Amino acid sequence: MILDIKNNTINFQSLNWNEKINHPNGIEYRLQADGEDYFYRYTINKPNGIISDLKQCKKDLGWITRINEALEFIKGSRKFLDEKIYGIIGTGGFTTVFDIGDDRVLKISKENPFEYRKFNPKFDIPLIGGVEHYKGIYGYIQKKADTENVGLKNVCAVKRKMKRAGYTSSRDFGTHRIDQVGVYKGKSFLLDSRCAVKRNNFITRFTRRFEEIFTLKRVWQAKRMEDVMDNPPMHMDEKPLPNYTLKEAFMRIKKVIKSWK
Repeated sequence: MILDIKNNTINFQSLNWNEKINHPNGIEYRLQADGEDYFYRYTINKPNGIISDLKQCKKDLGWITRINEALEFIKGSRKFLDEKIYGIIGTGGFTTVFDIGDDRVLKISKENPFEYRKFNPKFDIPLIGGVEHYKGIYGYIQKKADTENVGLKNVCAVKRKMKRAGYTSSRDFGTHRIDQVGVYKGKSFLLDSRCAVKRNNFITRFTRRFEEIFTLKRVWQAKRMEDVMDNPPMHMDEKPLPNYTLKEAFMRIKKVIKSWK
């Protein structure tokens, strides 16, 4: 793990960063890869309390939207007021991961992590307490996982656990998405709960696969790379698809066969 917080003290073990930026309230670590500059980690010099700490993050990093959302949630919900923030250890399109010490992280997100399913201890990273909600913003505490020593074997282990529990990967969880997986107490866990969706029955899976492979008339829509890159983050549609009835499956297969003519 990069940061080991014990007794409210940050100890650095190893860092794979290229640039260290000293701010008035903390230290920012950034990566340089292929000529691009990436945020890596941020640690606060002297945590005082969650509201004060969030304001320090905003002053140093200039993350107005992200931090304002977190402040709105904390002030409005009155949850997690006794916590302190020791740093930021991860970001997603809609989620910010705050290190709050004692082997825990606080996630503030615009997405409900369990919108379509319940927490599953067989593959989900341990959840501490429930998911809190305030005006479209969600906050929840998870155990802090090791995300630095993760490889394909850990991803495969999580996917096997999901499959045995009756779940499959969402479109946002490709085979090589090691950033969605972490290791806690020697076991591999899924970090982003939205990446697991309920698996359809055999008839539905077979029909969809048949359509993917054998439909001849397909419509492809080309998009400029610039248009894709410039688009703001969008919610990934991870709502579980309904199962087909036998009649629906037969009609869809029949339609594919007709496309061969």
